[in-house]
Amino acid sequence: MKVLILRAELGVVKEKNIIEGELEKALKDTVIKVLELWDPRKSDLIVMRHKQEIKVKLPITKEQYEKYSQFNLKRKGDYASFDLPLFLISYNNEWREDSIVDSGIFIVAPYIDDYCASEVEELAKRITSPEKIAEEEEEEELEEE
Repeated sequence: MKVLILRAELGVVKEKNIIEGELEKALKDTVIKVLELWDPRKSDLIVMRHKQEIKVKLPITKEQYEKYSQFNLKRKGDYASFDLPLFLISYNNEWREDSIVDSGIFIVAPYIDDYCASEVEELAKRITSPEKIAEEEEEEELEEE
């Protein structure tokens, strides 16, 4: 099995690796690597399981069907969708009220194909985006007024 490992900081993917191996072992190895980057005085270390919905325009190839059907493939109009299991490791974050703002994360997920990898990259960028952080700060200021 191939595994995708991404590191993103402030809306930019800093590392992208596709390795051969088991997902669980890749996750544990990545958590060990993250320990070197994590500053326990400034941030929590959080490992979360997540399912990311991936949408693909129909028609899909037989090869795509075989890969995607392992992940609860469904048809929705002229799209197919499936739930890609992934792990999000947040090592540079800050609590604001009852939500968390992530500045640095790793994502570990099964590597399915380049399209799915690009969708996971976009997720990593969105999660750590400075614009997202700025929006949350503005919302907090409005709530305080």
